[in-house]
Amino acid sequence: MREPEYAAPSPARALPWWTRPSTVNLLFVLPMLLVVYWAGSSDLQGLAVRTRNYLLPWHLALCLGLVVFSAIGAALGEGLRQRTVLQGRDDHLVRAALCLGMVVLAAYVFWYRSLVLDPSVMLRILTGEFKPDREEIGRVVGITSLVNCAAPFFSLAGYLLFVRKVRSDALKAMVIVLLLFTLFRTYIWSERLAAAEALIPLVLALLLAMPRPTAEQPMRSLLYRLGPYAALPVVFLFFAVAEYFRSWPFYEDRMAFWEFAVGRFVSYYYTALNNGAGILATTEWPSWKFEAVLDWLHAFPLGIGHWFSEAVGATTESGDLFLQRYGDPEFNSGSSFLGVTLDLGVAGAILYFAVTAFLGGVLYSRYLRGDTIALMLYPSVLVAIFESFRYCYWGTSRAFVWLLGALAVLAALWAFGALATARPTRDAARRFAS
Repeated sequence: MREPEYAAPSPARALPWWTRPSTVNLLFVLPMLLVVYWAGSSDLQGLAVRTRNYLLPWHLALCLGLVVFSAIGAALGEGLRQRTVLQGRDDHLVRAALCLGMVVLAAYVFWYRSLVLDPSVMLRILTGEFKPDREEIGRVVGITSLVNCAAPFFSLAGYLLFVRKVRSDALKAMVIVLLLFTLFRTYIWSERLAAAEALIPLVLALLLAMPRPTAEQPMRSLLYRLGPYAALPVVFLFFAVAEYFRSWPFYEDRMAFWEFAVGRFVSYYYTALNNGAGILATTEWPSWKFEAVLDWLHAFPLGIGHWFSEAVGATTESGDLFLQRYGDPEFNSGSSFLGVTLDLGVAGAILYFAVTAFLGGVLYSRYLRGDTIALMLYPSVLVAIFESFRYCYWGTSRAFVWLLGALAVLAALWAFGALATARPTRDAARRFAS
């Protein structure tokens, strides 16, 4: 049977520089590391670095070096020629997205059942009077974790709605409902990452669907080019609002709010780097405990996680020991760069970042060509890059569930014969290369 042809995106639908793993590492992550290091070492009002300053110039040099190796690995992956991609018909992909969305919705309803069924509790939550603990409302590992399948759902649904322009009211309704659940989750636990896991896939698909801004659209063109730099004020405002409800009442008699917000914002990232440096300074490394690289495996249910932790000698996490003795439990992340170095050493960290970035570059290239697995997984690459300041996203349980959700959809489509390999035509390849 002749393989179906597909059309690669035209140059007008190419993505901006800040969605490429190579350039976002070099032009955003690297400069922001320098800014955070400088700001955290200054006398900025509102800084909340309550531990000894462990962060030395060689730690910064290590972080910058790992970013450079990530950029090199990503560039190699982006330039790798993709001979075939996996594609499915829109109606099959819509059904798969809806099935995945139903799983996520069921997990949210199960998790929030005690809140949804009690209007008085919901009113207290929405007015800020009460914020329930995760464990209090019936968190069950392996079931409530399925809410993290929302990320591959948003990735696939966003592509179908914005790029493929499918007309599915059910899919639109599912996106809206799960967005509301995600925003509620973000609100009650200040879980900003959940919002990023929903919005980045949708924004990425919207960007792919939009034509490149023209000279007659100067403001839109400026925002398009600045990308994450233009988004920083919005991210900061979102952070400030969350901190207003979370921590401001404890500081309002000490300083002005905006001094507090700026200081907390810088502390959020600087302390992560400082924690990582502190753990390296107080721990023998490489530890080979895989606490950053395979954190999800340590937390795996059915006794597997406990067995793995004992096998690698990670019965007590190095990061927890550092925080208990010297750290600040309020800012408890340790950066991906220094966390991976703790696990694997400098050479191992270089290899890890280069290889994972290479795979991210391959996913980027396949995402542009409409590859089904890349549609669901590539947004996670951007989430991991933007979260690299704080911790190794690829090693978290939520990233593992994202991967499982995408693979489950892929396996179901494959089992029902709803996937086929597609090869670009010469004309499509020529237009893409131009």
